[in-house]
Amino acid sequence: MNIAILHPHLNIYGGSERLTKILYEELLKENFNVYLLSLRFDKEWFPNLKNVIKLSEENPEKNLTQILKEISPEIFISMIQEPYYCYIAKKVISDIKTGMYIHFPLDEEISEENIKRYIENFRYPFETIKYIKYVDVCFVNSRRTKLVTKFLWGIDSKVVYPCIDSIFFKSEPNFERKKPRILYVGRFNTLKRQDFLILMFKYIKEKVPNAEIFLAGYVDARHKEYFDRIKTILDEIEDELRDVYIEENPSENRLIELYKSAKVYVHPRIGEHFGLAPIEAMSQGTPVVVRAPTGLAEIMENGIQGFIAWTDYDLAEFTMKVLKMDEHKYKEMQKNAYKLSLKFKPDVFTKEIIKSFGIN
Repeated sequence: MNIAILHPHLNIYGGSERLTKILYEELLKENFNVYLLSLRFDKEWFPNLKNVIKLSEENPEKNLTQILKEISPEIFISMIQEPYYCYIAKKVISDIKTGMYIHFPLDEEISEENIKRYIENFRYPFETIKYIKYVDVCFVNSRRTKLVTKFLWGIDSKVVYPCIDSIFFKSEPNFERKKPRILYVGRFNTLKRQDFLILMFKYIKEKVPNAEIFLAGYVDARHKEYFDRIKTILDEIEDELRDVYIEENPSENRLIELYKSAKVYVHPRIGEHFGLAPIEAMSQGTPVVVRAPTGLAEIMENGIQGFIAWTDYDLAEFTMKVLKMDEHKYKEMQKNAYKLSLKFKPDVFTKEIIKSFGIN
């Protein structure tokens, strides 16, 4: 069976791009004839380039039409909420089964200032309603996203929780004693709230003097101004606040090292659609503190794998609670976190996606 997966920009290190990479690699393992289509992709992120097709940026619709005619897929999946691509697939092959993975029906990172950059990355935010009817199966990453999708688009969708990369299960989690290190991993943009964590850390530092914080993530060209401002803030306050470190564009191996070394992973975004980085942290034996509302709160138990904070005050207090936790209780929380992460292996995610198309 031929399966085509499309994501327009695989040169950005984000959640949707990583999930696309995982699905592609897992389908190859399952011996499907899978084609990965993108207008831009990073070869380092996709070292296995079998059946990876770079679309022409000059006339992507015409080029996609031509390619679909050549490879004749039975299934077409858009791994970002862009039904326009499903419309093209249906126009070329009328009986093709189409699917789309919805990370959130409204891209909250788009603004009047940066919308041009999104369009330059072959996104069509104004066309969603027009083309949504060409999607046979809409997948969403949480019940929260399912509800908002129903509100905004009036369609039903199937919850398929995302997964983390198999690389995070290749090494043993760290259950050893850890120093009071706080970690956050996320692309640098204003919704991720790295700036708030700096303010919160000033408060924590007064109560836990030997604490340190690492802000790791990828610099997104669409939001570079925010990253530059974060660096400026740290320069401005370096005399009054120490032990704040930025890890810019960490490699996967470095990311695993950071997850293993952190005593607590903190996720401050409000309204996170799901949250893969906290699951990655759990896979390395690190409890998490997440800011609700978030899709992750649907499957996480407060006080068991970490804590769910409904206010910023509680986010700080729960973080300090983990940092100060006695060794026995902390190890119990570590093991609970690791156990939960095992539910998010790539093969579980892939089987759920394929099953939705009637393939066992």
